[in-house]
Amino acid sequence: MGIPSHTRIVLIPSTEAPAREFGISRPMVVLLILLAVSLAVLLGLLLASFAGKHQERQRIAELQTELDQARSAVAVAGDLARELESMRASQERLLFLFGVQDSVAADSLMSWADVEPASAAVALDRTAAVVMHGGPERWPARGIVTQEFIPGNRPNGVVPHLGIDIAGPQDTPILAAAEGSVVRVGEDEYLGNFVEIQHGLGYLTVYGHCSRIAVRKGDEVQSGQLVAYMGTSGQSTAVHLHFEIWRQGEAVNPRTILSGEPTSN
Repeated sequence: MGIPSHTRIVLIPSTEAPAREFGISRPMVVLLILLAVSLAVLLGLLLASFAGKHQERQRIAELQTELDQARSAVAVAGDLARELESMRASQERLLFLFGVQDSVAADSLMSWADVEPASAAVALDRTAAVVMHGGPERWPARGIVTQEFIPGNRPNGVVPHLGIDIAGPQDTPILAAAEGSVVRVGEDEYLGNFVEIQHGLGYLTVYGHCSRIAVRKGDEVQSGQLVAYMGTSGQSTAVHLHFEIWRQGEAVNPRTILSGEPTSN
């Protein structure tokens, strides 16, 4: 059924008013139909676009939530990593303190593999000694300080000097700086004849350039006990004692531990 050439529209009001009549030609009807279809298509496109934008906004919101969660997870992981590293460092310090774990530091003569406990009884004895003994409490020899401590992190290529040199006459007695256990006795290319004594609280003292050694590995010594004699062994141009203090694997300036001067020892 085609579109008639002329369409008549009659409007009959519900009141006594006269009816109204309108005439619409075929081209007008076609135009109205085309407009209606166009509006319907446009409305459909707008609805589809709105639905797509809505889904995109929802997806963006979901991605933002996931990103926030990922950032939170990364932050938590970072906190856990820092806490674990702190716990690991604390554990290593405790193990070192009790003489259970090796601790080898750069430029140090310490070789804890040489002093591993041979039995549970030896380990218990060492642990008790480490806990009960204190740190260095006295200068090891009388003499004049000829070179001070220079840390290993100095700029401008300054050569570190991880101890204090005390000069004195040949064979001046060298005394233990505190009660402890002799953990190493030997000869080094730089320090010559040397002694290492482990004390409590993670301290270890080193006595170098000795002429003679008066103790053996494994000896228990008291504070002020003779351990060696001053000499010029190793890389040395004059008689002196090279004295180092290590605390939990790190060289420290003896002046931060001991008071006064070696001349008043």
